[in-house]
Parts: sequence; structure tokens; C-alpha cells
Amino acid sequence: MWRKPLTGILTIGVAVALASVLIGLAAFDLSFWVALLVYVVSGTAATLFVAWRRFRCVERHEMRPGRTAQ
Repeated sequence: MWRKPLTGILTIGVAVALASVLIGLAAFDLSFWVALLVYVVSGTAATLFVAWRRFRCVERHEMRPGRTAQ
């Protein structure tokens, strides 16, 4: 069975991380190392959250009555 690549999940994680860093640098005048830490933490959290939501949606979709597994 062919599956779609998960580039969308990674793209969302990177976009959230970049936005967090830019806001942190502009609004809070963070240092480079703190901005890097914010990038890593926010990107990881966003990626895990989006992946978890996708997993839950796929799981719920497969459990619908009348659906057959392919």
C-alpha cells in the first residue's frame, strides 16, 4: 500500500519553530543560544503534536462502521 510522505507534518513543525524564534528575537531580544533552544523545543513540540493529531484522526477514520480495511 502506498503512503503519502510526512513532509506536511515536518513543514508545520519547522514553520512553528521559525515563527517562535522570530517572535522571540524581535519581541524579547533573546540571545542566539536561547533562540536556538526555543527553535528546538517549539519545533519538536509542534511536530509531535501534529503527528499525534494525525494518528488520532487516522485511527478514528479506520474505526468508522462500514469502512473496510485496505
